[in-house]
Amino acid sequence: MDCNRRTLIKSVGSAVGTASVLGSVGTAAASGSYTNHYYSGFDYWKYVPDGVGSGDPLVVMLHGCAQTADQFREETEMNAVADEEGFAVIYPDQYNARNGAMCWNWFYDANTTRGNGEAEVIAGMTDETVETEGLDPERVYVAGLSAGGAMVSNLLAEYADVYAAGGVHSGLEYDAADTATGGTAAMTYGGPDPQAKGEDAYDAMEEYGITSTVPTVVFHGTDDTTAYPVNGEQAAEQATQTNDLAINGTDDGTVDYTADSVTEGESESYDYTVSEYHDGNGDTVVEKWLVEGMDHAWSGGASGGSYTAPGGPDASRIMWEFFDGRTLD
Repeated sequence: MDCNRRTLIKSVGSAVGTASVLGSVGTAAASGSYTNHYYSGFDYWKYVPDGVGSGDPLVVMLHGCAQTADQFREETEMNAVADEEGFAVIYPDQYNARNGAMCWNWFYDANTTRGNGEAEVIAGMTDETVETEGLDPERVYVAGLSAGGAMVSNLLAEYADVYAAGGVHSGLEYDAADTATGGTAAMTYGGPDPQAKGEDAYDAMEEYGITSTVPTVVFHGTDDTTAYPVNGEQAAEQATQTNDLAINGTDDGTVDYTADSVTEGESESYDYTVSEYHDGNGDTVVEKWLVEGMDHAWSGGASGGSYTAPGGPDASRIMWEFFDGRTLD
């Protein structure tokens, strides 16, 4: 995003408790139903393509700073993927009374730990949508950009019983910072040791009796000067360590940060490198896309978008392909 790092970590407000939906407002959509809902002081938008319902998957999309949920919908074009592939999408919306730059508060424990603040609200919206639409609770996925991507790393650990896989785009590792000042530093220099953070993420899972793998796909631009590229590396490495522990509770290198497969490619406008990290069965549990020359923007997406990189590998479709068929263990 073009917003500077100082605006990315502005924060006001306090923790929010759970509440029920108070109402919804519908708007026209190209295909299916696109409606606005209210949950625990927050809005979220829900898209259900024609024919999608009982037993189908859900993707939760978390916008970045200086964005709205509806803008994120438009710029990522995830609804078009949902139409083609048959899943529902929700777009939770941050509001400026909680953060002046419209960022998710990914750097405060009061908003990122299970049962607290924004993390609880997002998980609540997720559960509500699954129940209302009769979707498959075993096939729920979460993806986000920037502050939204950083929130994804936290949600995958704190709510590993809700999300079967996640996508971290231009974000940070789990628990990368605990203060606004720390968040600013992490965005430039990276967070703490990703191996240690991988263990912390697993510990958070285990505390709630969750020891399943958390497949993760990471996207990052090599020219990102908002959340510097070190954060993409750390997010991927932290995920490999978390998944290594999740497999059998032991740090035995079944999954490590030595790529099992590296592929170079070229999209319309960018070169890219894809690294895969496999489990003992040879299945990919972590995948990292580094897009050469891309700044802080969603790879691919709508032409003319404020926070997209048209001509890059299509992150929306690639993330769905990574998610598709994955279920909670």
